Formats: sequence, structure tokens, C-alpha cells
Amino acid sequence: MTQNLRRNLANQCNALKSTGPKSVSGKRASSQNSRKHGLNVAPDFESSREYRTLVDLIAEEGFSGFACADIATGLLNYRRVMDAYYDTYTSPEPVDEFLRDVNVKASIPIFRELLSPSGSEPQDVTEMASFFADMQRQERRKGGPVSRRSSDTHKLIRYQRNGIARLSRAVRQG
Repeated sequence: MTQNLRRNLANQCNALKSTGPKSVSGKRASSQNSRKHGLNVAPDFESSREYRTLVDLIAEEGFSGFACADIATGLLNYRRVMDAYYDTYTSPEPVDEFLRDVNVKASIPIFRELLSPSGSEPQDVTEMASFFADMQRQERRKGGPVSRRSSDTHKLIRYQRNGIARLSRAVRQG
């Protein structure tokens, strides 16, 4: 077997393994990725007053009509990314202090008391404690306000780089 064929087979096997999240909670979380900042949606800059003003200002510098439109779009798109940074940093996902700090094992008697009128089984209490422990682990994994800000703003780097690249390309071609 040649090395290229072996490499291709290995790549195909690895591609089958990486198909995204498998768990229901992972799928639910990843389905919301683009909703947090809205940067995946192409905006309609051409109908805005800011766009027209930018195009006119850039045209005064001697750029062609197409270059003016590209540069204005690049500037407005970059501003959109920076606005998303600001919004994400100033309003991070809140920390649920109660869930983060509650002692789940000490709460088991409370779960028993809550579930006893409904005629629940001991297994129900265990499942409820397990459910709260899972929620607590997820909350702790997210970290405090500072780490949440960092992780949320870090997700925007790709959009910032893309905006800078498009703007640079538009200026160079103009």
C-alpha cells in the first residue's frame, strides 16, 4: 500500500470520528453558537445613512466607486465586530452563584422531602441529585464572570480577523 493511499484512508477514518457534538446538551449548546452575536448574518449596509456618508468621504480621497463601496462596507462590518466585543464584554452570561455553591449531597434530604408527597422512589431522589450535580459541573466549567468574558470575546477573534482582512484587501485594491 502506498503512503498516499494509507494517508487518505487514515484521513477518511479520522473524518468519520469528528462529526460534532454527540450529546443532546452539546447539540443544544452548539445550535446557539451564532445567535449570541449575530455576526453570521450578512447586514444590509447599502441602505444606511452611515454607509452613504462613508462612501462620499472615501470618494473625496480619490478612490473608485467600487473601492469606496468595499471600504465603507469593510469599515461598517469591522465596527459591527467591535460593537459585538463591547456588548459581550459588558454583559457576560450571568453566574448562577446558588447553583455553583450549593452542596448537592447535603441537599438530598431536601430532595427526599420534596418528592415524598408524590410517592416517589429512592431512585428519583438519586436522579434529581445527579441532575443538580450535572448542572453544577456545567456552571463551574463556565467559570466566573472574568473567564466568561474572556471565553465569549475570544470567540469573536475570527470575525475580527476576517473584518481586518476584508478591509485591508479593499484599501489595497482601491
